[in-house]
Amino acid sequence: MKKEEMIMTEPKVRAILEDIVTLLLKKNQDYGNASFDLGLNGNMVHLWDKIKRFRTFVERSQSSSDKPNFESIEDTLRDIIGYGIIGLLISDHEKPAARKE
Repeated sequence: MKKEEMIMTEPKVRAILEDIVTLLLKKNQDYGNASFDLGLNGNMVHLWDKIKRFRTFVERSQSSSDKPNFESIEDTLRDIIGYGIIGLLISDHEKPAARKE
């Protein structure tokens, strides 16, 4: 895709976010709220793992024709966004009641 073809529009962003919401809710149902069990520290570890995986994918794509075995770059980016949302939910929940207002 040429740089001039990469245009951010509200419909494009909303479509991605709607996909993320659906994926996040389905995964949460499968995992039974496990993403919240370890608080922000656990969330950071999950997010770090995904970022490391993303880095590996990008580095491989630049140096060879290796394809990932299970997960695509797009799947990994969706998970990174999902863990960001989970982190915001955890952070909001952990705030003292007085600070939430």
